[in-house]
Amino acid sequence: MSQIKILPQTVVTKIAAGEVIERPASVLKELIENAIDAEATHIEIQLEEGGKKLMRVSDNGIGMDWDDVKIAFLSHATSKLRSDDDLFSINTLGFRGEALPSIGAISQTRITSRTKDALIGSEILIEGGTLGKIKEKGAPEGTQIEVRNIFFNTPVRRKFLKSIQTEMAHISEMITRFALSYPGIHFNTIHNGKNVLIFPTAKNLKERINTIYGKEIGENLIEINLKEPDLSIYGYILPPTHNRPNTKMQFIFLNGRYIRDNIIFHAINSAYRNLLMSRRSPIVFLLLQLDSKEVDVNVHPTKTEVRFKNTGLIHDQLYATIRSALMQTEVHTSLQVTNQQNPPNAKFPSAGANAFVEGVEAQHRQNKDISLEGKKESVMKSMSDFFSTSLGNEAPDHKNEYKQQGLLSSEVKPLFKLESRLTSNIQIHNSYIVEETVDGLSIIDQHALHEVVLYHEIWEHIKSSKLAIQKLLIPALIELTPRDFVTIMGLKGELDTLGIEIEEFGKSTIAIRTHPQILKNLDFHALIQSVLEEIDSDEVKSKTDNILRKIVQVMACKGAVKAGQRLAPQEIQSLLERRKDNIVTSFCPHGRPTALEFKISELERQFRRT
Repeated sequence: MSQIKILPQTVVTKIAAGEVIERPASVLKELIENAIDAEATHIEIQLEEGGKKLMRVSDNGIGMDWDDVKIAFLSHATSKLRSDDDLFSINTLGFRGEALPSIGAISQTRITSRTKDALIGSEILIEGGTLGKIKEKGAPEGTQIEVRNIFFNTPVRRKFLKSIQTEMAHISEMITRFALSYPGIHFNTIHNGKNVLIFPTAKNLKERINTIYGKEIGENLIEINLKEPDLSIYGYILPPTHNRPNTKMQFIFLNGRYIRDNIIFHAINSAYRNLLMSRRSPIVFLLLQLDSKEVDVNVHPTKTEVRFKNTGLIHDQLYATIRSALMQTEVHTSLQVTNQQNPPNAKFPSAGANAFVEGVEAQHRQNKDISLEGKKESVMKSMSDFFSTSLGNEAPDHKNEYKQQGLLSSEVKPLFKLESRLTSNIQIHNSYIVEETVDGLSIIDQHALHEVVLYHEIWEHIKSSKLAIQKLLIPALIELTPRDFVTIMGLKGELDTLGIEIEEFGKSTIAIRTHPQILKNLDFHALIQSVLEEIDSDEVKSKTDNILRKIVQVMACKGAVKAGQRLAPQEIQSLLERRKDNIVTSFCPHGRPTALEFKISELERQFRRT
């Protein structure tokens, strides 16, 4: 007997659905693409329980007649292709004819539609791949598609769905992409009976960006506009001062379709090279127009991957356009002046202690990713370079300098006479603390040490239920993107546990009303943004303890003293005394060392005493 069997059509459809439908956002993407292809100017999305219970998309497009509705759920039924030649010149968002059959196979889906010329509409229902009978139905002009109970007949797939907050975060991000790509379309999203995303018709991309992201982004947009016979590039980029830790704020649209392409990402990152810190990504909004014959969008069912015929042309023109725009900004001009005043290869001048500290700091930043021992060698090399250029000169008298900085009183003799020193701990360059140890000295990163101390202190207060809360006289208002707003509201319980009470204040704004007393002078905007950077929406509600620890890390980092912040002698002493024997303070929560230890033998070797 043959071992090979032909799968039933219902199984085939469910397998195909697995490639197209991953979560509610995948369903909405396909339905919105169909609405846009139908020339809709108003699209309303109604959701229940993050789309898991209900998704309803209504549009005012051209609609479908009786015959079209009757076959809409059949596999590979499409109005966008007529022959295989059309595959090489696709000008619509949808074209495969796989979306509706796939959606119908794993849900209870209903289509109601009416064309402009028809007096009455048509309706058909499909449940788990079983197609019902078509019937007449009164309906407004356009199409309404209702999807209920996604994955109701594939319980294993349904278990993989995330929390309502997580699914809504993905939906918000997806709708935002369409809103940016099609500013002329009005989008309205309702979740559990409440308006959550409203994007009125905008005149252009810039107006839509301002509507979604507010003044912080809108006021710093740099326009780019390239029109060539082979390629058109229009959109906006942000200066290097505005960046993110990932590429989620890089919106690339090709002929109206959101795409993610490594060639394009490489061109963007190359254009920003040497203008951004390591592991930071620029913010861009780019609309690319290319002859449909020059690109293949038939790569993957999700249609976010493409292949260009001439990748070199796309890469080089995009790189040149962005780089040229950056070169003309005031930010780049100021960077050029700074670089000219501080050449990267300049030797440390023999002008006293500041030269030594600047050398140490430069080497510390340059070698932040190497091992602790490597850091010590780098600092020792800086010390060697400094002393080799300064030992031949007359040693400067730093007494007046330290008086001005408040480190010495008028009665105290020079710091280097140990018998009359005020303290063995001093701050240099407002960033590092030099501490005398039994074996030599220790150079402490004040921010890193304070960060790890705060981290452990916050945890101790949480475990003992003694975290004191401070109420703000005036709530701090923070405007967020739609996705970030949903993500933060999904973390409300964890933030409450940590003494940060938040509440909704408008459609995409939160109000912070309390904060832990242990953290003073918090920058709440920076705190929330850092939490969003550390915790992706997919992690929300996954493991509460892990999420709490990540948020505490962020809180400790934002609440700690900063590099460049002047500390009084008593503040230095207080910070050092807060180190405890029962906790590890050698490394901050991010893995950076808090101090570099130098034995007296190493110093004696530098001073040629051995």
